[in-house]
Amino acid sequence: MFRFLILTMFWITATVAHAAPLRIEIKNGVIEPLPFAAPYFVAENSAANQLAEDLVTVISQDLVGTGLFREIPQSAFISGITSFASPIQYADWKAINAQALLAGAVSVEGGSVTVKFRVYDVFANQELGAGLKFSGTKDGWRRIAHKVADVVYSRITGESGYFDSRVVFVAESGSKGQRRKRLAIMDYDGANVTYLTGADDIVLAPRFSPTGDRVLYTSYETGFPRIYVMDVGSACLFT
Repeated sequence: MFRFLILTMFWITATVAHAAPLRIEIKNGVIEPLPFAAPYFVAENSAANQLAEDLVTVISQDLVGTGLFREIPQSAFISGITSFASPIQYADWKAINAQALLAGAVSVEGGSVTVKFRVYDVFANQELGAGLKFSGTKDGWRRIAHKVADVVYSRITGESGYFDSRVVFVAESGSKGQRRKRLAIMDYDGANVTYLTGADDIVLAPRFSPTGDRVLYTSYETGFPRIYVMDVGSACLFT
């Protein structure tokens, strides 16, 4: 009997020792994008008609591109926003499952653009923060759109937005034996490419300063590598 117990205990110990350990592998998290509605902004004068749509298009692209938001198409809207001062009909936006709502208005006077906007939590029936207004040049309307997207992103997620960012890079063109390298700058989404140097000299390794208003780069303008600093706010631009 004693020998049998010893053999039985040995078998149990050996079985536990050779058992495969439990392994749990998590490959992907599941994030459900937040559905939001962004009706075209109210055009407060006829000169703003096209911008009223273009601004919302860029803002929506910024938000959807993060993977955290899902845009509800304009065709699904039950009601629209015809005046920036009109009260929000929350029931109409809840009916299409919008959890966030962006409402805005734009006006154009000469070469200047003014954009007003508000962000709403639809299911809480309240505005997220206070309304804001941005002004700028008509040519700089895309940057205004990125700034609006930054605010919307920040108020919903609690994190800082990054859409109003610029990228400095070396643009290359020409055939293999005649490559041209120019210092260039663009919006984070690839729009508004602007050349900061000509194509006569080789430029390398551009970097933004911590304040973002200057660019540090290497140039062979003198025939030898030298480091230059350019004020991108007042730089002479090339086409």
